[in-house]
Amino acid sequence: MDAIILENKTAFYYSLIGLSLLVMSIRPALKNKRFINVPILYILVGVLMAGIGLPLITPSSGELAVLVIERVSEIIVIISLAGAGLAIDVGTNWRRWIPSWCLIGIAMPLTIAAIFLLGWQVAGLGIAASVLLGAALAPTDPVLARAVQVGGPGKKQDGARVALTSEAGLNDGLAFPFVWLAIGLAGVASVSDFDWTQWVLYDAIYRTVAGILVGIACGWLITKVLFGPLGDATNERGNPVIVLLSATFIAYGFAEFVHGYGFLSVFVAARAGLVFAQNTSAEPYEHMAHNSADQIEAVLMAILLLWFGAYIGAELWSQWTWTDLIITLAIIFIVRPVIAFLSMIRTCGTWHDRLKVSFFGIRGMGSIFYIAYAQSHAEIEGIDAVWRIAGLTILISILVHGTLADHFMELGETSANEKTAS
Repeated sequence: MDAIILENKTAFYYSLIGLSLLVMSIRPALKNKRFINVPILYILVGVLMAGIGLPLITPSSGELAVLVIERVSEIIVIISLAGAGLAIDVGTNWRRWIPSWCLIGIAMPLTIAAIFLLGWQVAGLGIAASVLLGAALAPTDPVLARAVQVGGPGKKQDGARVALTSEAGLNDGLAFPFVWLAIGLAGVASVSDFDWTQWVLYDAIYRTVAGILVGIACGWLITKVLFGPLGDATNERGNPVIVLLSATFIAYGFAEFVHGYGFLSVFVAARAGLVFAQNTSAEPYEHMAHNSADQIEAVLMAILLLWFGAYIGAELWSQWTWTDLIITLAIIFIVRPVIAFLSMIRTCGTWHDRLKVSFFGIRGMGSIFYIAYAQSHAEIEGIDAVWRIAGLTILISILVHGTLADHFMELGETSANEKTAS
């Protein structure tokens, strides 16, 4: 009897995943439909899965469960970062990147600090847990933010969308030093015992520089192979999925091997590959590679959203508090919009463009990875509260941003960088 029940549950999972992917295939057709929010539908199905008692893993299920969550979210994030890098088609004009540098260099550290204070003073978390909360929730997610990003190489590169795409591509790597700060603080008795010099020199500087350099080198190498005598582009072959996955995993693997930030390396490799491929017949291949990244990402996102919905239904729903809701609303509607808007004054087109960029800082799969990563590397007091607050923030972000994205990003679209570039 138990074997029959197990087979039925397995069959149900296969059917559910198949239906989920089928829905993903018609998602582009729903793009012009106002207020259609496909991700929230997956979450609701996941909640239903938990409600009927299907087995699932959660962060509270043990070390193996946390490791599985970490690895699955890691894969979807690096695929999304590669897709984001391939999507931006604005060349190396540094003026087009000014809003991105403001979002990353000014807005993100200030957002981490603000969320840290909310976690420490409002939620009553310890210093390590508060730092982790800030590091996990400050970056714009490259997965769920796809609705507000540029459409791909050769397509319209609206300044606001370029800013959000580049921000999502870069800040998931540049938030990593603060994740390591949380891990380090969890291992010391007091802040004064923490080795700040090592953190600045190694975690903040070396790992960042290593990730960038490895990404540039991998972008150059993959481009040489791609356009070499045996490469796909030279021989008019069509293996974009294989090339995309190989380039992504090579960049990520080599960066991690030298203890650099792999997230940063993947995005830089994709961008470097486009730069090195200039003045070649790369455009058709760029389109195929970007479409491949979109499709792979859609498959993984569907699975992870189903899991996230099941996690909500099984545990988070009954654990959320009013304090969690206050912190979540503050992050989504005050902290991110205000800090991002102020950081881009005089740099990002019209006030309307700045408003769009500052509001659509979507939270998602990257946050899940960071928390699981920290949990697997250190004993962080208050980690359950971090999961609670992050889970609620992701849910409300998907609900609000996902519903409004297509509608509001198209209102008054202009090139957000025209003033800067002129």
